[in-house]
Amino acid sequence: MRQTPATIDGMQIAIIGMRLLEVMFFVGLLGSAVVVLISFVEDGKELFGDE
Repeated sequence: MRQTPATIDGMQIAIIGMRLLEVMFFVGLLGSAVVVLISFVEDGKELFGDE
């Protein structure tokens, strides 16, 4: 008698989708950090009058 592995059909697609969402999340987080850094530098210039 042959045993079949207990797998869920489409699980590979779900894992790929989760990895894609994970990458998109971290790319968005990095982009937001860049925007905050640029805003911080611009506000610092305006506050200290280096412009």
